[in-house]
Amino acid sequence: MIVESLSVENMAVDTLAMHMSDGLITPRASVLFYVVAVIGVALAAWRARTELTERSAATAALVTALVFAMQMIDLPVLPGVSGHVLGGAVAALLLGPFTAALCLTFVLAVQAFAFADGGLTALGANTTVMALAGVAGGYGTAVAFRTFLARRDTALHGTMSPTARTFTIAFGAGCASVFAAVTGFVVVYAMSGAAHMPLSTLAYLYGAHAPIVLLEGLVTGVVVVAAAGATHTRLMAALGFAAFGVAGILSTLTLSGSAADTPDALEAATLRGCETTQTDAPHASPASRTGDCMARHVQEHRLAGSVLADYAVGGQEGSTGAAGAIGVLVTIAFAGTGFRALTRRRAPVLHLELPR
Repeated sequence: MIVESLSVENMAVDTLAMHMSDGLITPRASVLFYVVAVIGVALAAWRARTELTERSAATAALVTALVFAMQMIDLPVLPGVSGHVLGGAVAALLLGPFTAALCLTFVLAVQAFAFADGGLTALGANTTVMALAGVAGGYGTAVAFRTFLARRDTALHGTMSPTARTFTIAFGAGCASVFAAVTGFVVVYAMSGAAHMPLSTLAYLYGAHAPIVLLEGLVTGVVVVAAAGATHTRLMAALGFAAFGVAGILSTLTLSGSAADTPDALEAATLRGCETTQTDAPHASPASRTGDCMARHVQEHRLAGSVLADYAVGGQEGSTGAAGAIGVLVTIAFAGTGFRALTRRRAPVLHLELPR
């Protein structure tokens, strides 16, 4: 038997991926948050009918694919720790909050079933945390910032430039969306009662996400400002926004090939204090985790042997871009079908929640 203490540098990351994995929370909590997610997504779908049109459904599918592609980029944020954007605030400001919740739900479903990223039993919890809490936190902050800036302009008898105002609102929304998602995870984990979360781990969890909070804010600000600049007329909005989305997806897929190959902030936090126990037997089962850590009951993904698992085609090195391209096409088809099913026949309007 070999017992190895896990540090951030030598963490095994194969079964944790980018989101909560199977076994991280208890089965009872998994069922509970599946119910929460189903109710929340159903309400979002019902309300999204007022945000979507036949033409904007295609835009929504494109934004969904853009969010999927952006999440593929893991950038180093701390020594041995990486992070990626969530995209919830981007989707909320470009599509509206209810459509954005569906957007993140589609992304999470594709990641879980096609790429073995995020546990199948934890899909409800991941949806609750990122698609519901993250989007709500980001959009709510955008509304609050817009109200505050309007009152500020009235009180000071001056106005910010449209670009500065848009960037400020989007930056705040992006930062808040990550904070809301992290807090949502803490609540989900605490309610599950799977294991005790030491205060040091809680502090590490928030501290490790601090650079990601700023990254999310910057990315959201840049993306929303760029999209706002392409919406001067309805025709130019449709053409410009489509071109912007396609360019963003292609550039993101190109960058994804050089993404950081280190555990992200959530993985690093859940693995703190873990030890692995494994045998030298040729047909031994995967290493088991022990010690005072949150991830000691994490299980291997049920679809870990699928052709696109771990964002690699057939497990081949250097195939991340190809896997991502397949994922983008699958996401567009999946989300497009879902959004078109919700559309009402009325005059097409691009929903862009930005201040004038």
